[in-house]
Amino acid sequence: MSPIFDYHSSLARMGNDETLLREMAVLLLEDGPHRMQEALVSLKSHDARRTLHAAHTLKGLAANFGAVRTVSAAARLEDLARREIWAEMKPAADSLQKALDELLREVRPLAALTNESA
Repeated sequence: MSPIFDYHSSLARMGNDETLLREMAVLLLEDGPHRMQEALVSLKSHDARRTLHAAHTLKGLAANFGAVRTVSAAARLEDLARREIWAEMKPAADSLQKALDELLREVRPLAALTNESA
């Protein structure tokens, strides 16, 4: 088991469908960075609603993989955005970025398997 995400729980969560797991990895790799960028841009413009939405979406994407650190970091940013605690959001976003980057590195091989079987 990876300390970044739980392969076996993720597979079970997806009905033991390895193709679906690989497709979800592709979705995370494609959408995750865009959502993170959305969070960072919305932070700069003090758009709490967009920050909350981006963090919430990242939390859901990461939850598919049992990625506890990423889910926790996204939940923290989501909570801060909901309460509009701007002074703490940038450090929270930095933590989320680090956790997401780790998760993306871990799931990249799953997505590569999708490309090989296509």
